[in-house]
Amino acid sequence: MTQRVGNHIREVQIIAQGGESSREPIIKESWLRCVQQYGLDPADPREAYIVPSSELRQHRERMEQLIRTARYGLESLYKQVSGQRYVLLLADAKGVTVDYIGDSAFEEELRRAGLYLGFEWSEARAGTCAVGSCIYSGEALTVHQTDHFDGTHTGLSIPNVVWRYPPTGGSPE
Repeated sequence: MTQRVGNHIREVQIIAQGGESSREPIIKESWLRCVQQYGLDPADPREAYIVPSSELRQHRERMEQLIRTARYGLESLYKQVSGQRYVLLLADAKGVTVDYIGDSAFEEELRRAGLYLGFEWSEARAGTCAVGSCIYSGEALTVHQTDHFDGTHTGLSIPNVVWRYPPTGGSPE
């Protein structure tokens, strides 16, 4: 474990025990949910979870119209960031990636990081992350490196935009 990850775990534990931190309130609240509601432990790294293929097919079928509509926007945006090792994800209300665009040269690395089709990024599964926290809060947000709950994701910096149809608040459950 790197010193950076160790420091991150200690900070999450301090927040979970009611201590102070300079983190944004939305991040601290998410960390608390991860510990108190989801029973996650920042010292217990979790591999990215991919839903079974039959379940992914169901998620994609429910989102078929949005996937078709959003694909042009994803492709246009990807043209602007291609070559910079970015990946674009489209996730449904459960945090399952139903479409993505990334550099095929890094496909295996993207899969290991969970930045691929069919991976679930709900807070309950992945901890504080852009997709899950965005779904919970209903707000667009960016989760930078050590804002993530799980130390294995502290190398990621993920801006996020949430589209809700129909609009809802709170947990998607």
